[in-house]
Amino acid sequence: MTPRNTKQGASASTRRGSKGSARPVSSSHTPKPKTASPVARRVVARWWMLPVIVLAVLGFFVATYYPVAKVQYRETREKTRLQAQLTAIEERNARLQVAVDRLKTPEGVEDYARLQLGMVKQGEHVAVVIDGDESTQTALSAPASPRVDSEEAAIPPVGPWTAFLDVVFDVE
Repeated sequence: MTPRNTKQGASASTRRGSKGSARPVSSSHTPKPKTASPVARRVVARWWMLPVIVLAVLGFFVATYYPVAKVQYRETREKTRLQAQLTAIEERNARLQVAVDRLKTPEGVEDYARLQLGMVKQGEHVAVVIDGDESTQTALSAPASPRVDSEEAAIPPVGPWTAFLDVVFDVE
């Protein structure tokens, strides 16, 4: 479309000022309100959907990954527990091996017979001094049983998140 010419030779939509700049012609000096483009209106209208979409994606991720994470966490906890138990058994075996090696010597057998079984060599006399305290007398009168290295309960290490994750993944 071409602009219509008026009497002065300028278009109806613009008049030239003293410096030659174009300015809009309007009967009132208030600017017209700008209307948003249809694309901008659609973007603003759909803005509220972003949190819904994020929550839906997060829910889908949790629903699909939770069973895998649960199995992986349980297996990791079981591996940690078994590793701690293996370490405790290896330490116990090392202590028992030292005791067996000691008992294979004549001095070790003699020490065991004296301390654990209360035996003495021929010609030796044992003197027991009692304070008069009844608890000491009962402890001395009870026969000494041979002490065998007891198994220690292996407690797996517990980190700061372990209690929380045990609840989340239902691990006992």
